[in-house]
Amino acid sequence: MSAAITESLNTASLDQETLLELTRQTDPVGVLSIYVDARPGANPRAESIDIKNRLAELERRVASEGPPERAQTIHEGITRVAAEIKRLTDPEEPGRGRVLFAAMSDGWVRRVSTQLPVPSRVVLDRSPFIHPLLELLDEGGPAGVVLASRTEARLLEWRLGELIALRELRAGTVEPPHERSGPVGSRPSNRYGTPTGEQRNARERDRAARFIDRVAAATSRLAHQRGWEHILVGAGEHLTDALVRALPPAQRETALRDRRLLARLDPGALGDIVTERMHMAHSEFEHRLIRRVREDAQGAGAAALGVSEVVGALNQARVGHLVYDPFVRYHGSVGEDGSLFAAGESGPTFGWTPDTRLTERIVERALETGARVTPVEGAASDGLAEAAGIAAVLRW
Repeated sequence: MSAAITESLNTASLDQETLLELTRQTDPVGVLSIYVDARPGANPRAESIDIKNRLAELERRVASEGPPERAQTIHEGITRVAAEIKRLTDPEEPGRGRVLFAAMSDGWVRRVSTQLPVPSRVVLDRSPFIHPLLELLDEGGPAGVVLASRTEARLLEWRLGELIALRELRAGTVEPPHERSGPVGSRPSNRYGTPTGEQRNARERDRAARFIDRVAAATSRLAHQRGWEHILVGAGEHLTDALVRALPPAQRETALRDRRLLARLDPGALGDIVTERMHMAHSEFEHRLIRRVREDAQGAGAAALGVSEVVGALNQARVGHLVYDPFVRYHGSVGEDGSLFAAGESGPTFGWTPDTRLTERIVERALETGARVTPVEGAASDGLAEAAGIAAVLRW
């Protein structure tokens, strides 16, 4: 039995195009997708046992469905990547979220590790099961982080739970108080009320204001260049609001304030705080998105609600932003020309084939047509219940 050929995917280049390429890497017998939650505090032994139990249940199900040749090939495929599966729960391996894709007959293996956790899953399908990675990409998209004091600032980028330093700025040298601020013999407590002291204070305030403007301008440029949807500003009680006010209006509206001096934190603690704030911001974004879809569908806006309307819009490449509940399994069919149909529906296309994995086909079509994809857990029970958890903002 030949050893598996393993390729590690770089999270720095992980995007929707990469995920689309993954969906095209099919296997005639099946692709095994394993996700492991390896965040700090998780029990590696318990996770290992859980994965083994899930794999055993998978093999029992495949054996009961037949044919025996497929079950044997899958058993051999799992045995072939046993060492890779074991690495997923190794506490010495990097990443809070670990993913393995393994082709059961072709032998290729892909690994991904991220600093954002993923729910533990085991799935066998014709291609990699990418929904948890779509959630990571949507929640872990690039955001700016500004850490500042009166004399220096650091600009960082947060993406997929990781912080990357981009730029440092320093204020001009503060003028030393060497001049005499009052007549000989004046009391020190009165010094700063003198004209000379007031002039110095005014210069320092002007210097501080110019520095804030510099930091805001540099932040704005990076936000445009790198596609930041949010900017977290942590600059202490007095500077945080001033920095946010100095940003352009569009960035000001989506800025996240943290009035603590975050620059004093160690990288691990800082990363946890930023990740938590971004998680909260993304939850708010999901609520706004669902509200917008519903309002557009009920008004004059362009929106689709439910499987039938969504697949119809996808067939015409009209979907600009797909929203769906990743825990709902949509059923339907696929025509010879690739057209998608909801369960119980068909079009003029002949030779359509039933597909119990219509969710995967919907996501693939959205990625192929350049639509943004946002999985929202619980959408089918909260917000989009009447639409079975699936909707879309349309291009027209």
